[in-house]
Amino acid sequence: MESAASSTIIHYQIALTVILVLVGFNLIANLHMLSQAAPRGRGPHFLRPVSVLVPARNEARNIRRCLESLQAQDYPLLEILVLDDGSTDDTAAIVTEIARQDPRVRLVYGRPLPQGWMGKNFACQQLSELARGDWLLFADADTDHRPDTVSWAIEAAQQNQADLVSLIPHTVTHTVGEEVLLPIIPFGLLGCYPLALGQRLRVPFLAMAVGPFMLFRREAYNRVGSHDGVRAEIAEDVMLARRVRADGGRVVLLDGSEQVDVHFYHGFWESWRGLSKSIFAALGYRLLPTLFLLGFYGFLFLWPVWLFYHGLWQGRLGEPSVRLALFDLFINMGLWYTVAVHARLPRRTAIVYPLTIVLVIIIALDSIRQAALGGIGWKERVYDVRGGSLRH
Repeated sequence: MESAASSTIIHYQIALTVILVLVGFNLIANLHMLSQAAPRGRGPHFLRPVSVLVPARNEARNIRRCLESLQAQDYPLLEILVLDDGSTDDTAAIVTEIARQDPRVRLVYGRPLPQGWMGKNFACQQLSELARGDWLLFADADTDHRPDTVSWAIEAAQQNQADLVSLIPHTVTHTVGEEVLLPIIPFGLLGCYPLALGQRLRVPFLAMAVGPFMLFRREAYNRVGSHDGVRAEIAEDVMLARRVRADGGRVVLLDGSEQVDVHFYHGFWESWRGLSKSIFAALGYRLLPTLFLLGFYGFLFLWPVWLFYHGLWQGRLGEPSVRLALFDLFINMGLWYTVAVHARLPRRTAIVYPLTIVLVIIIALDSIRQAALGGIGWKERVYDVRGGSLRH
């Protein structure tokens, strides 16, 4: 009986090892794809006006840093529009102060949020209606850009004949809690998502974009229905990318870790709330696929840890199953270390990743709970996603 159980465990571990190797190949393919699409540094072939559109709700902590980095851009044809979405802090006052000194910066006040809209989506829609540029760059207020970022992205768009260029930014962490939770974002994209396969097959479902930096060719943005077409989507960045791909457009995702910093959240609990807002939404509020994915993550990243330490506790280090578990542990640490180095994250990510996975699984379950109870809270608003419609 014990021999049969041991044999079953070995078979599971062999399957797990094969999957981990495939994850490694996927990571290599993704990193190669990102480097291939990167601009060559020659600058844009021709210049067209760019409208930088910044939705801002209670962003007094971030907005000055963001706008100063946009003011420093070396791209000459630039307007910067900031929409204050009902802020109750000093966001509008800070933008007003900056706009007085720079005519390229303009503050507009958002209209009341209609039912059926996510706040950010409605803010972006209003900004797009006011923009005058041939390119529309939607930049989150918590981003910080290198002076050549806009030129770099425009060159990439022209080089790749892209309708949408999005960047995977460098995730800035300020606390230990953020260092534990936030690496799941770049690891999920680079390690677990088939970005390279999606680029090759051009399947809409596999298209990906990252919300803090999305540069649209204006015609393509209007053609896919603008933010009006994704008004109720929390993961509007992914949905817009899929719409562009489905329309026959070209979506290009780039490694922007050297171009854009993003201060997603500050502290453990804000990170928790931000991830719980997004996880279930990014999976389309589909319960069974979400539970399957959580189980798969647990099997892939936690099963080897438990098996190795269980064998160590029982003094069974010489058994093949425990040795294979140790091998799988080293593969996992290598994968997380590679992403950490590439994404400029703390190297200790490769050691604490089991804690990251445990917490993310719990956060995902909390995300399901919030959606089921109709209370997804963000930016002092609560969104009810029950009944196939969005209310706030």
